[in-house]
Amino acid sequence: MGSESFDKFLNLLGDAITLQGWAGYRGGLDTKNDTTGIKSIYTVYQGHELMFHVSTMLPYSKENKQQVERKRHIGNDIVTIVFQEGDDASTIKTAQ
Repeated sequence: MGSESFDKFLNLLGDAITLQGWAGYRGGLDTKNDTTGIKSIYTVYQGHELMFHVSTMLPYSKENKQQVERKRHIGNDIVTIVFQEGDDASTIKTAQ
C-alpha cells in the first residue's frame, strides 16, 4: 500500500484485518460490501477496540477530485495521525 517505512508504522499501530465479514468494532467502515476498502488496521488498547481509518486503505476514485469517501471518515475523526516519510521538519501549518 505504502512505503516499507509506512507499512512498518502501520504494523506498530495494529493488525491488518479483512473488513468483509469482520465481527469486531468497525469504526464506521463497511464490513459487508467492501465499499470502504478491503482491509484496515485494528487493535485493542487497554480494553478499547480501535479501528484506524488509513488513507491508503480507503478507496480512491480518479473521478472524485475531492475524495469525499476518504474525507467522510478521516475528516470526522477526533484524532488524526500523520505519518511523515524522511527527515523533513513539519509544523502544524503544514497540515492546515
